[in-house]
Amino acid sequence: MVDGIVFGTCTAAGLVVTGLCTRRAVGNPRVSTWAIALAFGVCTLGVLCAVPSVANALQNITGLDNAGKLVAHICAVLWCAFLQIAMVDLAYRPEYLKAAMFQRGFAASAELAVLVPLFLATNRPDVEFTTEYVDDPKVAAYLLIYLFYVLVTCGELAFMCGRTARRNWGIRPWSSVGFALSCVSAALGLAYAFSKGSYIIFYTLDNPWPLKAEEVVSPTLSGLAVLFLFSGLTIPMIGALRERLRQKKALAGE
Repeated sequence: MVDGIVFGTCTAAGLVVTGLCTRRAVGNPRVSTWAIALAFGVCTLGVLCAVPSVANALQNITGLDNAGKLVAHICAVLWCAFLQIAMVDLAYRPEYLKAAMFQRGFAASAELAVLVPLFLATNRPDVEFTTEYVDDPKVAAYLLIYLFYVLVTCGELAFMCGRTARRNWGIRPWSSVGFALSCVSAALGLAYAFSKGSYIIFYTLDNPWPLKAEEVVSPTLSGLAVLFLFSGLTIPMIGALRERLRQKKALAGE
């Protein structure tokens, strides 16, 4: 129930934001604008596949058990990689961009090269890739590998977004607020990975907290992370639009 509400809301927001970001990328083509548009596109697909009814439909269509979960996790990895590339383009010198893109792309590829075969080796009708099934060592290993990647990438994104927000403070207030919200989003992503990952670790130590609590906390944290990021990366676009309108009015007044 919680998953459906949270991820359904994120999907609706994602469709709007992806359209806006794609329009911006077409009008202002650069690495960061296209990376952000692609990030939101794959994120929207991922949260759509995380909606239980959609996941069930996808499983029935493909004949692959847990197909929705696999697509959602692949999208999450790609989402993080695209966001890292976007932030590198915004936060670092141009000469570092190619190397940074290669590094993030390689990390994402390596993650998927481990996750997908492990998923296929573990996948069967009586298993779901959720914390409810972490009594299966392969499920626990799969989730921990996935969550470790999320933890690392969200940590880097929190650092880069926070630094960019500070640099824009007092100069580009809309951008500063947007990147501050993006930093909050990354922090929520860290909290999600830590919450879910620590539950799995404590489960293996026979001392987990109630599963019902984890099943509410983790989807809420991940959903809030998505919504904060949607807000954070669209606010600078709104600010730029307002500035252009102000300039047009000023020119018209002359």
